[in-house]
Amino acid sequence: MAKDQFRNLHLFAMESALPFGLGIIKNAKTGGFQKIIDVFKSKDPLSEFQVDGETSAKTLRDKIDQFIPGLGYPVVSVDVTVEENHPDSEINDQDSLVSTLNRIDSDLDQMRHLIGNDSKNKSD
Repeated sequence: MAKDQFRNLHLFAMESALPFGLGIIKNAKTGGFQKIIDVFKSKDPLSEFQVDGETSAKTLRDKIDQFIPGLGYPVVSVDVTVEENHPDSEINDQDSLVSTLNRIDSDLDQMRHLIGNDSKNKSD
């Protein structure tokens, strides 16, 4: 349980807090304290700071991952499900393949016939 909480904290730090903090730093560098205040007065300051800092956060996460893989981009748990293949779909796929191959064979026969007739006409 504690391991999951630590993993969740790590994920939060890398995906939310890091871009937020770097967004504040970026705004401070470009517009000073007044720009930070203006963003805080906006409708959604959290999102604005995260968007502003995402590029820097990605660069920093890449550098962290070079030293310790998985530290910059934490592993996220996923649920995987497997759907069973139904034999009916395989039969339909095979029927479709056979019909396509038959159509190609028929088209090739028509082309051979046309090419044969065309070469006879040129010989005359």
